[in-house]
Amino acid sequence: MLGSLNFLADSLRRLIEGLNITYKYFLKEPIYTINYPLTTREPFARWRGKVRVRAFNTKETIYQRTNYLNFSFSLPPCVRGCPANVDARGYVMLAGENNFTKSLAEEIVNNPIAFCFGNLCTAPCETTCSRGVQDHKPIAIRLIKKAISEYNIINHYRNNQTIKYTVVSEFTNKRIAVIGAGPAGIACAHRLLRFGHKVDVFEKYNFCGGYLYSGVAFFRLDKDLMNKEYENLITFTENGRIFYNVTIISEEQKDKYQKVISFSDLQNYKEQINHLEPCTILFKELEENYDAVVIAAGATKPRKLNLKNAEKVNLIQAEWFLEDWNLGIRSYKIGSNVVVIGGGGTGIDAARTCKKVFADKVTIVDILAREDIPVSEEEKVEAEEDDGIEFICQVMPFEVVIDENNNIKGLKVARCAYGPFLPNGRRKIIRTSEEFVIPCDTIILAVSRDIEIPFAPKDIVGSRGEIIVDGYDVMANGFVYRFGQTPRSKVFAAGEACYGPQPAIVALASGNRTAEKVHYYLTNSTPPILSNDFLRILGPLNAHKVYRKAIAV
Repeated sequence: MLGSLNFLADSLRRLIEGLNITYKYFLKEPIYTINYPLTTREPFARWRGKVRVRAFNTKETIYQRTNYLNFSFSLPPCVRGCPANVDARGYVMLAGENNFTKSLAEEIVNNPIAFCFGNLCTAPCETTCSRGVQDHKPIAIRLIKKAISEYNIINHYRNNQTIKYTVVSEFTNKRIAVIGAGPAGIACAHRLLRFGHKVDVFEKYNFCGGYLYSGVAFFRLDKDLMNKEYENLITFTENGRIFYNVTIISEEQKDKYQKVISFSDLQNYKEQINHLEPCTILFKELEENYDAVVIAAGATKPRKLNLKNAEKVNLIQAEWFLEDWNLGIRSYKIGSNVVVIGGGGTGIDAARTCKKVFADKVTIVDILAREDIPVSEEEKVEAEEDDGIEFICQVMPFEVVIDENNNIKGLKVARCAYGPFLPNGRRKIIRTSEEFVIPCDTIILAVSRDIEIPFAPKDIVGSRGEIIVDGYDVMANGFVYRFGQTPRSKVFAAGEACYGPQPAIVALASGNRTAEKVHYYLTNSTPPILSNDFLRILGPLNAHKVYRKAIAV
C-alpha cells in the first residue's frame, strides 16, 4: 500500500514539474525563433515549447534597411533573394518541363549573361530558397542555369550564331556612353538598347567581361565564349557599338598621353565592334556630347597588406597574376611552395592556377574560419580534393620571413579567435600569442580590391574613391549595393565603382537598376516591361514593383 502511495506521489510530482516546464517554455517567452529564410537549423530534439518562424524580409525590417518601401514583399523567396530579381522560380519550372529555350528566355530578362553566372554566380537565390528551410537543401538553381546556358551555347555561339533580343520601346535617338564592359556596364548597355536608346561602350582592354575575364581562372570559364556572349548583348541591334582599347582620362591627365581622340573621331567608325589602336578620350568629351554617361569601371586596384619585410621582397598581387596569365603574358616567376593570403574567389583561383601550372605545394591562409570564407563550399572542396590545396584558417599574417639575400623563406602568422559581435554585425578578430611560420618561397596577396577611377570628376568622388550616387538597395544577406545618378545630372554610375568588391551578380543588378534610372531621366517615363512571360509568372502587381523600384528614390 505504501509503495502504491509513493508511486502516485512521484507521478504527481513529475506531472507538476512537466506543467511547470510547459508553462515556462510554451506560455511564456522566450520561444525558439527561426529567422526565415536564413535560419535552416531545427530546434533541438527535446525542445518542449513553441517555435516561432519570423520572416526575414518583413515590411518593418525592409523599411528600416532600404528607401524602396514599395519593394515586392510577395515575390518568391528565390526571386527576392537575388539582387537582380532573376525569376529563378520561372526558369527552373520551365527547365523542369524540358523547355530549355523558353527557360533561357525567362532567365535573360534580368540576367542576360547566363553563361557566366551559370559557372560563377554565388547563388544568393539558393540561400533564400524555401526548400532549403523545408528540406535542408535548396534547389540547385545555379546548376540549372548552367545547364540551360550551355544548351544555348551549343545551339548558338559555337556555331557563330547570335541571339536576338526584342526592343520593347520606341527608338529615342538618345545616345548614352557606358564606360566599362564588365557585368555592370554590359547589363546597363543591354537594357538601355532594349529600351530603344543608342549606346556606345568604351573598354580599355581588347575584350569584354572586365574582371570576370582577366581575374577568373582559365579552367573555370571559357573566355572566348564569354566574350561572344557579351558582344552579342551590345550588337543585337544596330544602335549598339563597342570601342576596345580606349582609355578614359581627365583633363589633368591629357599631357601624359600621346594619342588623344575626340568625339568627332568616333563618328568615322561605322562597325559595331571596333578594335582601335590604344588611345584615350577625355571624360569631358563624353559628358558634353552624350545625353548621359554611365561609369561602370569597377574596383580594379589590388589592395596591399602591411607585412614586416614586405618592402624587401616581391609580393605578387593575385589580380595582376591572374590577368597576366589569362592575357597570355605570363611574366611572373612562381616557386614550388606557394602561400596565398586570402581565401576568397580570387585567392582560390590564384592558388589553383599555381598548383595546376607551377607549384608542388600551395597553401591558402585566411583570417576567417573555413566555414566563414565567402565562397561556396563546392569551390573549397574542389581546391582541397582536386588540387590538394591546404587551408590554414583563423590566422593573421604579420611578417615575411627572409634570408640574408632577401629571399622569401616563409610567412609568419599568429593564431586568431572570434570575439564578440561588432555593431556592423561581424565578429571581432582577436589575435592570440600563438605564432608559427609557414614555409614558402612565393607569397601571393588576394586581400580584396580598392576603387580607383582617375578620370572621374572630383565632385562626384567619395572619401574611399567611390562614385557618389543617389540609389541603393539591400540584398537578402544584408549587404548594400549602390547605383544611379551622381551629383552631375548627366553622369550615372553602376557596379563596383559605387560600392567596392562584391559578387558579380550584384554588379549586374546595379547595372540593370542604373539603366532604368537613365531611361527615366531621358524620357521621364517608367521603364517598360521586358517580358510578358515575366509579367505573367510574377503577376502584374509584382512586376510593376520590380521595375518601378529603380526610380522610387
